[in-house]
Order: sequence, then structure tokens, then C-alpha cells
Amino acid sequence: MLVYGPDFFANTALPTALDMVQRLPGFTLDVGNGDARGIAGNTGNVLIDGKPPASKTDGLGEILRRISAGSVARIELIRGGAPGIDMQGRAVIANVVLKRTAATEKLINYQSYVYRDGYVGPDVTLQYARRDGDRRDEVSLEVISDRTSGTAQGNRVRRDAAGNLLVRQTLDLWDRDRTAILRSTIQRTAGGGLLTVNGRFDYLDYPTSFTATSVEGSGDNTRATDITHQWKGELGANWTRALGQKSEVEVIGLQRLGHLGYDSDTLVGDFASTFGQQSRTGESILRTILRHKTNPKLSFEGGGEIAYNFLDNRTTYTEEGAPVALPDEKVFVSEVRGELFWLARWQPSAPVTLEAGLRTEMSRIRSDGDTQRSRSFFYPKPRVQLTLRPNARDQIRLRAEQSVSQLDFTNFVAATEINLGTVRAGNGDLRPEQTLTLEAVVEHRFWGKGALELGAKHEATRHVIDYIPLEGGFDAIGNIGTGTRDTLSSTLTLPFDKLGIKDARFRGNAEVVRSHVTDPLTGARRRYTNEVPFTCSGSFSQDLFGGRFTYGVYGSCGQPATSLYRIAEYRSTAIEPSFEVYGIWKPSKRLTIRLDASSLNNPARIYDRDVYTGERNAAPLAYRERRVQRRGQYLYVQIRRAL
Repeated sequence: MLVYGPDFFANTALPTALDMVQRLPGFTLDVGNGDARGIAGNTGNVLIDGKPPASKTDGLGEILRRISAGSVARIELIRGGAPGIDMQGRAVIANVVLKRTAATEKLINYQSYVYRDGYVGPDVTLQYARRDGDRRDEVSLEVISDRTSGTAQGNRVRRDAAGNLLVRQTLDLWDRDRTAILRSTIQRTAGGGLLTVNGRFDYLDYPTSFTATSVEGSGDNTRATDITHQWKGELGANWTRALGQKSEVEVIGLQRLGHLGYDSDTLVGDFASTFGQQSRTGESILRTILRHKTNPKLSFEGGGEIAYNFLDNRTTYTEEGAPVALPDEKVFVSEVRGELFWLARWQPSAPVTLEAGLRTEMSRIRSDGDTQRSRSFFYPKPRVQLTLRPNARDQIRLRAEQSVSQLDFTNFVAATEINLGTVRAGNGDLRPEQTLTLEAVVEHRFWGKGALELGAKHEATRHVIDYIPLEGGFDAIGNIGTGTRDTLSSTLTLPFDKLGIKDARFRGNAEVVRSHVTDPLTGARRRYTNEVPFTCSGSFSQDLFGGRFTYGVYGSCGQPATSLYRIAEYRSTAIEPSFEVYGIWKPSKRLTIRLDASSLNNPARIYDRDVYTGERNAAPLAYRERRVQRRGQYLYVQIRRAL
């Protein structure tokens, strides 16, 4: 375990626990997947006082952003496991330990994006927090009125199979994100233990539009508009209690409910189509964990989780005012899932830690749509990890694990893409992916604040999920067979103190991915859909004036072309490299001001499509299309004031 206390962050202007976690050498924040069902492994790689958040909707990044740096006593970086710590199935965890002294914090946080066309997207948060030992009361209200990368300008060109111009169009994309979020947390001693209750309510209003205007050739103008209204609420509780000196029990309960309404209208020339969707969702979870530390070298934990999830979805699709039937346009999908798990952690000597565990997942998924389908699954998921520490600076982690993906309920129902005019059918015959993972990671610490990590991973997957053809000319998400994926990764934190630049550092990462799967139409070997073959990024930052000012530059290599293989078309998406600069000024302990200049080179997103008259392995090419979009440069301004 590595401990980063106040001295490590003393000469910085970092205002929040999120900024502090992102500064940890050799650590990459993973906020988890709040949309995944269940709790295990979905809450990210950061703990608060040794426990994962009792909320899923409230993302880990949002939770850390609301914790002021002054409230943090220290951050522990746990590598390879530690007794009494829920590693969430991960090899490395950061544990943010809060101060226990009595303190009240009233905070207003104003942040805004300022765009090149003069639009200002404000985000205002009012926050109250009171902490006193184990007692904690927090409430916050956040209101947002902003846009996303969905607002952009560009052009679209279509050519026939011989390369002749069919049409050239200008593109205007617009969106607005209006959101209100109410959050609260109460923590008290109860029943001989510690009880934490979290609540959250969200409301979203999200309209968008897409306009394509022909400037050359003979093509129809296109106008597509849609609007999403969504609300969702969550209530979660986490209760822990010590059972003697060596044992502890933890119980987590969670209830989520939500509703989504979506309507879109598309006009291509004189041809009009509409798509509507109404969805209700819910999730109920109960999870219990029992931990026991036999001695300093051996510890056990085990427990179970049971969850019920549902999606009640209704879709409608019309062309020229006439209804068009879609497969599974009205579907009720439900899942009852249970999991039993146990884990043993043994440290026979200081340089060696062995962790072995088994999770067994049992689930029953029922889909009531055009036909009634009900299937049950049982999957054992073993995991073994060996951690070796040949010396104080080096660590080697070896992992073998069998995992099972979750089925996305939205793949059971029909969906549309308004800007492309495509419709995807639903499919209730999906099976989850099963993956065997073999991974090796070598970590080296140097110069006090430096770290280098090299990793290699091999994944062998059965029932790979991708697009499959359906009767009636539609396609849907389905299973296409077996596949493999190999990943080489590296991360580097390089401090510059020994190079003569005080309180400066470089952080960089790179990843190369190669995957292979058999295409269901052509029978040829190809990459996974949407697989990014190479990624990299790097940043340089420096703290000045005793921590009152921090500046930095950040660059991303962009994204090489990824591929998507639909039944009647092939797509690729590429993103150009991007650059940004930022500065953080802390004129007083209570006030922090941050300014980011982003997308300085105005990088383009490039979308290519080959559209066929039928199945792409047999039908002739109808046209090729290239779409180029640019968001434009923008500023980010944050003013964080403690009252």
C-alpha cells in the first residue's frame, strides 16, 4: 500500500478529491459503469473511507468532484489487495480517507462552457456538507443548460460505385442538454454499525436537430429533429458492522426507477418518417458481504447478491403516415439474477500475495414481445491473481479470470438513428459473451513520484455480440461466434524535479489492440465492431507559487478508424488528434478559478459509409458517403467558492 498524505499535495492548487486522485502516480481513474445491472465490479476503482459508493446513478467522478481537497486526510493506493478492503474485483484501488474532525462546508460551484459562436452553457451547483466523525449530512442541487459534441458543423459527400459525385451537402447539427439533479447523503451509526443512505433524482430535457442542405449534385435535403424527456430516481443504503475483532458484515440495498420518452421526425426530400419510444425501467438490488481476517496473512470474504431488473418499452414507426411493423416493437424484458461469491487472500510472505475466488451467476431473462421468450443461464466465474513484489519499487501482477457480459436490454427493442435515417430491429434471442482473460502487468516506481506500468492481456470470447441479419430486411444485435482480442498497454508518470523543473510532471499512456472475429456474412476474419486499434494521450503540468497556480497542456492522438459492420452497410469512424491548455488559480483557501481552452486545433470527426442495395456480401454498392464534422474551439470556466 502506498499512502499519499497532505505533504504530497501541499504545493498544488488542486481543489477537489477528483483532481487529487487524477494526480496519483501510475493510477488511471475508472469511474465504473452505472448503467450496468448489479453492483459487483460496476462502481469504479475508488473507495471512500474503504467503501464503494452506495449509489450507482451518482457517478464516481461526480462524487469525487463534490469532495473538497481540504476534506481529504490522505489517499491510499492499494495494489494487489489488502485485508478488509473490497477490491471490487480490481488489481488496483485508490481509497480516499476523509478527515473525521467536525466541519461544515457550504459551497457554490459555477462552471460553464463558452463556445466559438458565443453560446454559454452554465452549470451551477449549490452544496451543503456537515461531517463530524461518523456523522455526515450532504445535499446538493445542480442545474445545467449546455450543449454537447452533438452540436457541430460539417459536410457530407456521396458518390456512386464509380466515384461520380451524387450529392454534396452542408451539415448543421444542434443539441441542448437541460438537466436538474438533486442529491443527498445521510450517514449515522445504527444497529451497532454505520449506515449510509444516498438519494438522487434527475430530470433531463434533450432536443436535437440534424439538417443536410444540398449544394451540389442531385440529392434530397434532409431535416431530422428529436427530443428526449427522461427522469430517474435512486435510493441506496450501505450498512456495515464489525463482528468482533476479525470480522465484518456489509449490506447494500438499492432501488432505481426511470422513464424515458423519445420522439423523432425525419424528412428526406418529400419522404417523411417518424419514430417514437416510451420506456420504463427499474432495478432492485440486495447485496450482503461477510469479511473475516483469520490472521495478518490470511483473509476471506463471501456473500451474495440478488437483483430484479425490467424494461417496459413501446416503439412506433411510420413512413408517409403509414405504420410500419418492426420486430419486437413492444417488449417487456425482465431479469432475475443471483450471484454467490467467495474470495480468499493469502500473503505467505511480504513479497507474495495470492488471491483466488469464484463467483457463480444464475439468471433468468424473460422477453414478452412478438413472441414470448424465457431463458435461464448459469455461469461459474473463477478468478486468480498473483502479486509479486521483488523489491520496494517493483510489482508484478498475474491474473486469470472467466467473466460474463451483461445483455443490454435496449438491444431487445427497436431503435433508430435520426441523422442517418436507419432503423434497427430488436432481438430477444441474445446470449451473453463469455470471456477468458489472461493478463500480466509489470509496475516500476522511481524518483519518488514516478511510475511506469506495462501490461499485456489476452481475451478469448464466446458468443461475440454484433449485428446479425433478420427476415424482412432488418438487422439487429445478436451473437456471431468466437473471437480473440490482444492488448498491449503502457502508462508513465515522469516527474521533472530531478531534471531541473520543480513540481512538474508528464503523464502519458498508449494502448495497442488487435482483435479477430468471423464476419457472419462474408466468413472473413476481421476486427471487433467499434474496436479502437490504437490510443494514446499525454499531458504536462506544473505547480507554481507554492501551489497557488497550476498550468498544464494535454494532447490526444485521436482515434484511428474504427469499423462497424451492419448487414447492408459498412461504417468507419476516425477522430483527429486534439490539444488543450488549462490553468488553475487559487487566490485564497476558499476560492479556486480554473480556465481550459479546449479543441484548439478544431479536430474533425470523420464518418465513412459504404451503403449497399441489400446484404453487403452479395448486393451491389449503392453509394459511398463521407461525413466530416467539427465542433469548434471552446472555453471551460470554473469558479469554486466555499461560503
